[in-house]
Amino acid sequence: MTGSTHKRDPHGGADPYSKLAEAQSARKRTPWIIGGAAVVVLILALIAVLVTTSSDDSSGTAAAGTGAAAAKDAKQETAKVEVKGASLVQMPSPAGDSPFTSASTDPAIGRQAPTLVGESFDRSKVTIDPTDGIPKVIMFVAHWCPHCQREVPLIQKWIAAGNLPKGVEIVTVSTAVADDRPNYPPSAWIAKEGWQPKVMADDGDGTAAQAYGLPGFPYFVMTNGKGEVVARGSGEVPIDQFAAAVDALAKGQPISAGA
Repeated sequence: MTGSTHKRDPHGGADPYSKLAEAQSARKRTPWIIGGAAVVVLILALIAVLVTTSSDDSSGTAAAGTGAAAAKDAKQETAKVEVKGASLVQMPSPAGDSPFTSASTDPAIGRQAPTLVGESFDRSKVTIDPTDGIPKVIMFVAHWCPHCQREVPLIQKWIAAGNLPKGVEIVTVSTAVADDRPNYPPSAWIAKEGWQPKVMADDGDGTAAQAYGLPGFPYFVMTNGKGEVVARGSGEVPIDQFAAAVDALAKGQPISAGA
């Protein structure tokens, strides 16, 4: 799927960001020819989307301050990002079958993660400051990535069930936006999923993603309250392993490479 020279992790992350610019420049748009029957199908699909959106509204998942709320009031899909601090090296492939890297293989562990200053879909300001004393899970997603499309609802369901430990924050960066790739725009996707964590919109160059050493999607960077990287992972992470890692982060315990 990717054509990348990087070794893929066993959980199947989508294309590394380093290949996106090349892929985007080579893409050609394909015109749609819609017949009468297709129009009927399209109308039915739109009705289904409206019903789903209405359900999301009634469930209260787009509460003020959430990523879904900003997405429903979207005025932009990308935004300028400022990076403060040194960038992280690209995440190496996890060892064995683990979704997470270890200190023995990942030079970023123990290093300071940079601060990101930008905006969400509704142009509200978003700052991701790993040094603010709050342990964080910084999650990078791409709207067209099938792995992200499967992972986001699983994590949202886990959050909605009250499983996110107190004192831990999940923040999201929407990156690699392309209007001719599937599931565009990302704001509509985030709104549909009722995604609660705040979302920062990356710029068209993937500045935030590159500053964090993104190797593929989805991508997770876990930091302690001092802003030090304690674990990184890429690809689809089983929810039980994700939960175990977040629990360890909340307790200030090492995140096992086999969490």
